[in-house]
Amino acid sequence: MPVDAFSSATELAAALRARRISARELIELHLARIARHNPSLNAICTLDEAGARRRAQDADAALGRGELWGPLHGVPMTIKDALESAGLRTTGGHPPLKDYVPAADAPAVARLRSAGAILLGKTNVPPLSADYRADNPIFGRTNNPWNLERTPGGSTGGGAAAVAAGLSAFDVGSDLAGSVRTPAHFCGLFALKPTERRVPNAGHIPEPPGVPRAVRHMNVLGPLARSVEDLALVMRTICGAHDAEPDVPPVPWIEPPARPLKAHRFAWSADLGRVPVTRETRGAIQKLADTLANAGCRVEERNPEGFSYDDAWEAWGEIAIAERAATGAERSRERVAALNSALGEAWAVARGSAKGVRASIADYMVSLTRRDALIATIERFFDQWDALICPVSVSPAIGHVPFGTPVEVDEASVPYFIAGTAYTCPFNLTGSPAVVLPLARSRDGLPIGVQLVGRRWTEPALLALAQQISFITGPFTAPPGYR
Repeated sequence: MPVDAFSSATELAAALRARRISARELIELHLARIARHNPSLNAICTLDEAGARRRAQDADAALGRGELWGPLHGVPMTIKDALESAGLRTTGGHPPLKDYVPAADAPAVARLRSAGAILLGKTNVPPLSADYRADNPIFGRTNNPWNLERTPGGSTGGGAAAVAAGLSAFDVGSDLAGSVRTPAHFCGLFALKPTERRVPNAGHIPEPPGVPRAVRHMNVLGPLARSVEDLALVMRTICGAHDAEPDVPPVPWIEPPARPLKAHRFAWSADLGRVPVTRETRGAIQKLADTLANAGCRVEERNPEGFSYDDAWEAWGEIAIAERAATGAERSRERVAALNSALGEAWAVARGSAKGVRASIADYMVSLTRRDALIATIERFFDQWDALICPVSVSPAIGHVPFGTPVEVDEASVPYFIAGTAYTCPFNLTGSPAVVLPLARSRDGLPIGVQLVGRRWTEPALLALAQQISFITGPFTAPPGYR
């Protein structure tokens, strides 16, 4: 099988081990594509050409000696510019950090390098990852390879654009409200938001260097890639306990026994908490549900019994803002004011965020207790269902609009923040794993993804199920003009 820039990371690793291509050739291929396409995309904000070439030369020399660094030996990667990388600028899109060069890798980055992956550079983000557009005062905006007039999403928007355009084999980002899943949906990629605490968060900004760790719930690190197999490969590499973050438990990664697709039970919904999605989005998910039913699966349209999305959004707002306020109260107050001016008291997340910015320790503990009850409710739901199928966002990729601009969804107008997070942040609150698969195209030719949500700590089984579903939904497709 010939190797190109759109081969999966798994395929590239196999080709490198078989000596069908050298690491130097592979890095030069990607650097040439970056030179050609990154000026219009602005996906990679800090490029390390010299370091990537040196590492590729070392990788080839090691293979020549019969040494294999690990399962990603020689595979080119990018990393979200919110994860610290030793010796390579990491800004978080935050002007005070525009020249920050970490002394050490975040644990996830270190594990990928130890597994043999070669870091090409860092990918663009909004300031402190606090938006679902990748745009900041240091580097400017990132464009979607499917349509340069659309955003690739955020906050891992640069990573999604890079992987979709064939500038990188995979990227690792962070997800507090959909920041891995929404960019994958907007750019036609596969992605995984793992169970909370499956991967150490250490070395992740928005907590600026030297600030005590305050964001202790709901944020996770996860991969964006061009196949389900790659998601599993990267996750097996970055997950697991680490001394820098003692509340990451040593939960083993256990591959499940094989189960036929028809043995699975699916609930599906395109209506979480009465937030509308485009007719095209609902139609694509309905078609997938019908196909699964015709394949012999048990499929029902339903939401988790007793699970209040209003309660989930409100609790998410309370906890997320209370923890972020501990690292920058003034900025948190500004974000809450901007959010609430667009939403008002009608939306639960606005009420929650307003409470979070002024929360006492007692208030915060009440919010965590509410969260515990919501987690228990959705875990009971997964006693009966193997996965919940639902949208990722209310629409395909939006344009480069200012923060707070309402999103048009057919005849409805949905508030900006709700449009980008309503279908994702409830599962950050519950800590549930979620896989995104590319599903369909809109009438404008934009990708539409689908979210597959499962029980906590069941990523291996959820990925195995996603792999089977991907045979129905189809493989990654490159954007026009990038092959």
